[in-house]
Amino acid sequence: MNESFHIKDFMNPKPMTVLPDTSIVEVAKITLKEKLSGVLVVDKSNNLLGMISELDCLRSMSGSIYHEGRNASTLRAQDIMTKEVTSVSPEAQLFDVMTSMLNQGQRRRPVVENGKVIGQVTCRQLLKIITSYS
Repeated sequence: MNESFHIKDFMNPKPMTVLPDTSIVEVAKITLKEKLSGVLVVDKSNNLLGMISELDCLRSMSGSIYHEGRNASTLRAQDIMTKEVTSVSPEAQLFDVMTSMLNQGQRRRPVVENGKVIGQVTCRQLLKIITSYS
């Protein structure tokens, strides 16, 4: 595999995004319907604010079952999203991003340019790339 491949050539240019006020129930429905392991949280200008995994949804929704007076439908993306998100530039080297994702145990990386989400790369995409060269 050529180590000079750039992420921009392999990213998904239209990752699933939600606004910060999207309910967790809706986020969970999106991940189920689209068969995704997570979504990006962006503002109306498409600036990256955070990320929510299906595990985050499960944790928050199951937690609401055990806490009296807490309803999962009142939780919003901004309430549970991971705010410290590692993103990459479109010019990042594919091999470097792959290595970093493996080292940090991350399943996805948003691709950001000038603060705006322009794509995403996932483990599934990386596996497709590797298997096409095997």
